[in-house]
Amino acid sequence: MSGVDRARRWTRRGSLLAAAGVVTGLTTAGAAAVLPGGDQRPGTRRIHLIGDSWAAGLYADPANALGQVAASALGWPITVDAVSGTGYLNDAGARTYVQRAAGPTGTDRIVVVQGGSNDDDQDLAALPAAVRTTISVLGRRFPDASILLLGPGPDPAPVTERQRDIDAAIGGAAEAAGVEYISMLDENWIPPSRVDAVIDPTTHHPTRSGQQYLGLRLAAALRLRFVADLDD
Repeated sequence: MSGVDRARRWTRRGSLLAAAGVVTGLTTAGAAAVLPGGDQRPGTRRIHLIGDSWAAGLYADPANALGQVAASALGWPITVDAVSGTGYLNDAGARTYVQRAAGPTGTDRIVVVQGGSNDDDQDLAALPAAVRTTISVLGRRFPDASILLLGPGPDPAPVTERQRDIDAAIGGAAEAAGVEYISMLDENWIPPSRVDAVIDPTTHHPTRSGQQYLGLRLAAALRLRFVADLDD
């Protein structure tokens, strides 16, 4: 990581701690539809999401961040557990994804884990194991759920080799665990020429319209990957 990249990263870290953006709670994003004859698949039509400041809607609207937008588009309720600055390894003075994955057994049918960029200053050799543990704990907590990991976006832009390494580590761990992974970087969710249309250049976080865009992309990705979960 160059000196410029490191300075930008620490500037972003400071803004995160100053803003202390935390979203943890239940958001009802549309009524869950019930087909005639009742729901035949195990589990409840609900989404559980763990994430960082992007999922918390920091500097935008915490009540309408990407998770809530996706859930609303799908017509499902969602529980959002998003804490700014956190990651699979980074607790940011709170709790890591691994720690927050644990909890009372639930019947949610879809689980999304978003992020990973905040682990850039951690030991990346430990990242794959932390990702696999997070998946394993969530699998036991939500036995009826399909799990999807949504990797980090350009945070900050332009994308660095370190960011690519984090993305690859998370993706590899997801593949090894047999769960779906979306690489925002590889799938070019935010093209370099359009970064400012999604991310505020001052805060390095999605704007309100950026959150809307990311949420709709997430909803479309869930529809493509979890047809059986969503259609019955």
